[in-house]
Amino acid sequence: MQSLKFNFKRSFGNSVIQNGSVSVDPAPSLLSYRFQRLWLTPLFRVLIRIGLPISFIFLFVVMFLSKAENLDYVRSVVNDAHVSVQSQSEYQLRTLSLEGASPLLEQDIQTKFGSLFPVSTFELNLDEMRIWIEDIPSVDRAVVMVSTGGLLSIKIMEMPAAFVWRDVDGLKLVSGSGDILRNIAYRADFGHLPLIAGEGAVDVLEDARSIISHANPIADRLRGLVRVGQRRWNLILLDGQTIALPENSPELALSQAIVLGQAQNLFERDISLIDFRDPSRPTLRIRPAALSHMKKSIKEMLLEGQNE
Repeated sequence: MQSLKFNFKRSFGNSVIQNGSVSVDPAPSLLSYRFQRLWLTPLFRVLIRIGLPISFIFLFVVMFLSKAENLDYVRSVVNDAHVSVQSQSEYQLRTLSLEGASPLLEQDIQTKFGSLFPVSTFELNLDEMRIWIEDIPSVDRAVVMVSTGGLLSIKIMEMPAAFVWRDVDGLKLVSGSGDILRNIAYRADFGHLPLIAGEGAVDVLEDARSIISHANPIADRLRGLVRVGQRRWNLILLDGQTIALPENSPELALSQAIVLGQAQNLFERDISLIDFRDPSRPTLRIRPAALSHMKKSIKEMLLEGQNE
């Protein structure tokens, strides 16, 4: 007679109880299987390895800075570090060097920036300095750079002045192309430049140059040119003598006036105006004092003639 045998099998997780003995199931659990499948996903690994720590750090920073005293502390630390770096000697500028600037322009730049020194390089905006300098009408181009030894170097390419122009607002320097460069206070500061005056004078500088070149024989007596009615020129000499030139061919008329003046010694006489507006009929204007003296002399001569 056969005995009855029961194959009793019961599982607990990965363990299996079979016939009273416990054996381990090699297959992973469902949770472990799903986690392993997720770990094989690149995005999930990035989120766990990088995203999760960053999230915790960000949350900590937000919680820390949410308090006003912590935020003030961080600001003070940053400011102290900023000041500590700026105050280092290698970042300090102590001297301003200017190259290519005229004395007046150099004075303007020194007045604007000279009081800043000593200063840290972090406190200066070199582009703003360059733009401010290039906005000066007489400056063509400027280069601003920091040099070794605590030196701020400014190199300037200045447009040369060709004339001094006197208008209703005062004296101005004018370039050869007619650009107004700057106002000046004293004519004597630019005595080497020819003086022009009158409305529209800067619009016909080529004519002014031509007349000045033809006035070379009396250059030592020349004071300047005056534009009259925006159509012709008057040549002003020492002692207020004036040579009135015509609208057309003023150079030819000036040459004739110079020849006549030198031949008759007109420039040394008490004559206020040599009028060559009509070169075929030049006229002279005597000064009032000389005219009065002449009238008196003629009157005396007439009286003497009557007495005889």
